Amino acid sequence: MTVDHSYRPRFAVLGAHGGAGVSTTTVMLDPQHHRQAVELPPGTPLPPDHVAVVVARSTAYGVHRAAQMLGHWHPGLGRPWLVVIRDAPLPQLPTVSYRLRALGSRVLGTVHVPYLAALRSADAPVDALHHRSVTKAAAALRAGLHLTG
Repeated sequence: MTVDHSYRPRFAVLGAHGGAGVSTTTVMLDPQHHRQAVELPPGTPLPPDHVAVVVARSTAYGVHRAAQMLGHWHPGLGRPWLVVIRDAPLPQLPTVSYRLRALGSRVLGTVHVPYLAALRSADAPVDALHHRSVTKAAAALRAGLHLTG
């Protein structure tokens, strides 16, 4: 039996709520546009060869919506990753920390994306990829989801 060491997971990125950061996460996962990540519009079925990535803001509302989505997650889809986008340069709220701990068994893992001022000033997420902070955060996100290269 040979092992394919070139396997790279493909991700379907979906938002737990509007404005969660789906486009940003998709660009950060696939900055070279190698079709490693696709945005999944609401109501679109998960492609069979993709791993789901649920994105939420680091607010009580955002994580609450992620919890609602994960509460209705069909077990046949396999557990998704959870990406939490920091919405402000402030410490994480205790409510958010508690809810994220409670969701831990429902996801493959949780990856945090820090607040990035460069993304706030960009017209599109791809426009911010040349900023060192965004490049570093994108690399950390890919590593967190075990996407190498």
